[in-house]
Amino acid sequence: MPRYNINWNITRECNLRCKHCYYEAGTSLEDELSTDESLALIDEIANVFGDKASITFGGGEALLRKDLFDLLSYGKERGLHLVLASNGTLLNEEVAARLKNVGVEDVIIPIDGTQKTHDAIRGEGVFEKATKSARAVRNAGLSLVIDPCIMKQNEGEIGKIIDIAENLGARQCRFFHYVSMGRGKEVMPDSELGSVQYAENMMQLYEEQNKRRALEICTTQACQYWVVLKRKEEEGLFVPDFFYTETPGCRAAIGMLSIKPNGDVVPCPLLEVKAGNVREMSLRELLNSKVFLELRNREVKGKCAECKYKDICGGCRVRAYLHSGDYMAEDPLCSEFFFERAFLNSE
Repeated sequence: MPRYNINWNITRECNLRCKHCYYEAGTSLEDELSTDESLALIDEIANVFGDKASITFGGGEALLRKDLFDLLSYGKERGLHLVLASNGTLLNEEVAARLKNVGVEDVIIPIDGTQKTHDAIRGEGVFEKATKSARAVRNAGLSLVIDPCIMKQNEGEIGKIIDIAENLGARQCRFFHYVSMGRGKEVMPDSELGSVQYAENMMQLYEEQNKRRALEICTTQACQYWVVLKRKEEEGLFVPDFFYTETPGCRAAIGMLSIKPNGDVVPCPLLEVKAGNVREMSLRELLNSKVFLELRNREVKGKCAECKYKDICGGCRVRAYLHSGDYMAEDPLCSEFFFERAFLNSE
């Protein structure tokens, strides 16, 4: 059984103002969960999922939250798998060693391109700090994941990004495909890949994976990558191990949930469809809410409902929601390149 991933933005406070930030991170919220509330939430996560849950502590910038190491220590004590997502500017050798000692398994750091490109998106000097932090992570014996955000500005640097990830000793390069929302909607509203570029990018990712089998290449909300991998498997070609072990396609409410700093729960970090709040509802109630049940059952509509790959893809629910206002609608970025109509057995 794949681990259930809980993406927990423990604060909105951030020391950067990245142009593409979906969350408009910057200042902390006035009603962020207290330390006691956060510890109680960790208890509840452990009681519901046991050791099948992985918590990714993010932000904002998670390292700005003063009680972070208290939360990590308690999470480890309760048997949970711990991951830290950081922009890499505050993570030095000492911090990396503390993360290792407290039981963190993976550290996620974004690299959005070569130095010039990365700094243009995230701020002057950030690339150098992020790569230095990545090396500190590896030196501490932690597993490193690089998660680039792909948009028109850096789509041509895919190979170079993967080169950087390999050179830093990352075990995985996890591509996120930019969705125009939050600060990004104001600063770079036209930076999403078009359907042709997107399809070409999926194929390029597979070609890079096939060349670099020691480095795992995967995607977050690009669920059509599972279609590419399924076709390759059917052709008898190489596919990475996660194809057989991870929750396929869109994982919103199926293999993951997201907790905001104030306790609001949504199916994935970018899908702003609130199921409830941990201050008012139990985790079990939230998991059985209407939005979670619909997503878990993949009650999708339009092309996504008719596609033979519904069960391994399902279409991105974030793009569907932003495009139509209906989180169960078809994914607007899915083209005929991926779509294959399912033929029902008439017997």
